[in-house]
Amino acid sequence: MKGKPKHLSLRIDEDLLRKFEYVAKYDDRSMNWYLLHLIKNEIVDFEEKHGEIPTVSDSKTE
Repeated sequence: MKGKPKHLSLRIDEDLLRKFEYVAKYDDRSMNWYLLHLIKNEIVDFEEKHGEIPTVSDSKTE
């Protein structure tokens, strides 16, 4: 991870949260780790279909 991690607030239904917690624990992971894992996988899938997503750090090198 580059730089200091950022905080993200999430509003989520309690039942959905408990189910997500169950799935993360089933995989022996924290909910935070599991959510980051899911986000990273979605970004990889998106970039495979649509090309690389530019980031702020990419624009600083131009």
